[in-house]
Amino acid sequence: MIFAAIFFIPKAGTSQDAEKVVFDPKDSTDGYYLAVPPRSGNIQGVQVLFSSFNGLENILPETKLQNVAYGNDILTIIASLKTALSADTGTIDRISHILNHVATKFSADTAKFVLGGYEYAGTIVLRYTEISYQHPSQYSIHPKAVFAIDCPVDLVALVHWSERELKKNYSPGSMGDAKYILNALTKEYGELSTNQDKYISESPFYKDATTPGNELYLKNVPVRLYYDTEISWELKNRRNSYYDTYIPDGSELVSRLLLLGNNDAEFIPSKLPGMRSNGIRNPHSWSIVDETDCIQWIKQKLNIFDPNTYTPVYHLSITDGWGVERFPLPPEFARQIPYAGIEDVRFAPGWGNVKTEDYWSYAFLWWMEANPSINASALQENLKAYFSGLVGRNIPIRKIAADKLIPTVVTIKKIKSEPGDEESYTGSISMLDYMTQTPLVLNALVHLKKCPVQNHTALFFEISPKPFGHVIWKQLDQIWAEFSCKN
Repeated sequence: MIFAAIFFIPKAGTSQDAEKVVFDPKDSTDGYYLAVPPRSGNIQGVQVLFSSFNGLENILPETKLQNVAYGNDILTIIASLKTALSADTGTIDRISHILNHVATKFSADTAKFVLGGYEYAGTIVLRYTEISYQHPSQYSIHPKAVFAIDCPVDLVALVHWSERELKKNYSPGSMGDAKYILNALTKEYGELSTNQDKYISESPFYKDATTPGNELYLKNVPVRLYYDTEISWELKNRRNSYYDTYIPDGSELVSRLLLLGNNDAEFIPSKLPGMRSNGIRNPHSWSIVDETDCIQWIKQKLNIFDPNTYTPVYHLSITDGWGVERFPLPPEFARQIPYAGIEDVRFAPGWGNVKTEDYWSYAFLWWMEANPSINASALQENLKAYFSGLVGRNIPIRKIAADKLIPTVVTIKKIKSEPGDEESYTGSISMLDYMTQTPLVLNALVHLKKCPVQNHTALFFEISPKPFGHVIWKQLDQIWAEFSCKN
C-alpha cells in the first residue's frame, strides 16, 4: 500500500545498537543501563529487563526481546542488579532509581512499564512489583505487568533447594550456586531455622502458607512465569526431579494467583529447549522465552495498538478495491493532537496515482476515547497539525527542496447537520502535495457522532481535491452512511 510507506514505519527488521546510559556517575562499574529505543522513535511502552550476575553486554546475544520490541514501539532497557539474590532495601532503591531515570530521560509514560527478570532478578522484580502496589504512594512507577524467566519464587524453598543440591553432591555448577546462595542469604537474613519469618516477608511467595501472603499484591497485575519443563534433560544431566527445579513453586504461585481471581497469571512452558548463544543446551537460558509472543503480550497489557490484531467494535465498511490502514491516535507525525484512540483509513483505489480521478481522495475515522470537546476551532487546529506533520515527515524522505515548501492552511466551519450526524463541518486544506511537490487544495466534510455505549466519539473525515458534487463524494458519503457504533 502506497499510503503505508508514507504514514508508517514498518515493523520488521533487526535492532539498532544499544545505547549505554549512565544513571549513577559515582558507580563506574554498574552505574549504567543499556537502552534500545524503538525504530519509530515513538515510545508506546517500556520493557525493563533485569539480570543479576551477568554483564549487560553479554545479555544482548542471549535474547531477541529487544529486537522484537524495536519494531513494535517499545523501548527496551537492560539493567543489572549486580549480585542481588533477593529484594533487599538497596536493590529496591536501585530499581526505583533506574525506572525513574528511564522515565525522565526518555519522557516515557510511567503507566506503561513492564518489568522482566532473569533467574534471581525474576525473584526480585516480582517482589518489587508487590511492594510498589503495597505502598503505592512511595513509588512513582507501578509495573503494568511483570514476567520472570526461570526464577525461584520462594526464598525458603530456595534455601531447601540449595541444601538438597549439596546433599546430592552431583552437579559441580549447582553445588557452587547452592553454596553461594546459602552464604548470601544467611548473611542477609540470618539462619533460616531462626529467621524464617524474615525470609517469608522478603519473598514474593511462600508455598507452605495456609493463607495468602505477599502474592496478594499481584492480584491485579498480569504475571508470566517462564520455565524449561523438559524434565528428561534435568534427570539425565543434573539428576534433578521436578522437585529439584523451580517449576513446582512457580506453578503453585500461578495457581494461587488464579484462585485469587487473577486470570492474567500464566505459567509458560518453553516451546523449545533452553539454549545459550554458544549453542550449549541449558534450561537456565533467556531463550526459553518466545520473544514474539512475549512482546505481543506486553503490547496487549499496555494497550499498545497493533493493526494486525485489532478488531473494531464499530462497523466501518470496506469498499471493494479501496485500501485500509489503521494506526493509533494521535498519529506519530502529529503527537500534539489531544485525542486518544484509533484512526481507521479508507483510500480510493487511485489515491496515490495523480492520473486518476480519485487521486488524494480518501476518508478516515477518528474513533476517540470518551467525549472530547469538538468544535470548528479545534478541528481546524488539529487538522492543521495533522497535515503539517504529514508533509513534514515526507520532506526528508522525498528530499523536497526548501523553495517548494508552503504553509499548511486549514479552514473549517460548522454547517447544518447532515442526516444522522450530531454535528457536521466543512472546509479546506491548502498544503504541499508531497507526491508531486506542488500546491494542493483538499476539500473536507466532517461528521460527528457520539457512541455512549462504547464511551467513544466518532469523527469521520471525507477528503478529496475534487469539488463537492463530483462522483467521488457519493462513494465517500456511502462509507459514512454505513457506519455503526456497533460492529
